[in-house]
Amino acid sequence: MPRPRLARTAGAIAPALALALATAGAGAQEPGRPPVAPPASADRAVPAACTAFAWPLLRELAWFEAPGLPRKASGDTLPAEMPAAVLALKPTGEVAYPVPPSRPPAADSYGGILMLEAPPSAGIYQVTLSDEAWLDVSQDGRSGLSPVSHTGKRDCPGLRKSLRFQLGSGRVVIAISGAKSDSIRVAVAPAE
Repeated sequence: MPRPRLARTAGAIAPALALALATAGAGAQEPGRPPVAPPASADRAVPAACTAFAWPLLRELAWFEAPGLPRKASGDTLPAEMPAAVLALKPTGEVAYPVPPSRPPAADSYGGILMLEAPPSAGIYQVTLSDEAWLDVSQDGRSGLSPVSHTGKRDCPGLRKSLRFQLGSGRVVIAISGAKSDSIRVAVAPAE
């Protein structure tokens, strides 16, 4: 290997290794989920802001950057074996929210609904978004759940926020509102 390449990548080895381990660990800890390929940009250094969340989100960053991330339309179901997807959003006025958003969205924003099959077991799950948007979660279809904790950073490319919810055994409705573009990446997984 030519020396300049080695010098250029030496600073990215530790973050890339951490990203690879986080991705590999996620597949090993969650039986039934297909292994997730490392992100196409695994040879780049992970910005410091992406490791400064209140809990690790390198697993979600890897999912969001993986080639072939599935696309879902508003109202589609995210199967339990699929940890993340790109959700196509609609103009706010076209979204029929089962539970009104807890924060009124701007008229010129986008939103959508993502259904989640009942979690395999009750517990703390985290819902992570790639971009700025409001997030509401419901399990009874009538009222929103309060998050048990949240973390967010504005300067991490590809990750914006993650909220943790205590989920039971029922179907989950994830409502996105107030987004500035017509798509967003969403990941749902047990808290690490």
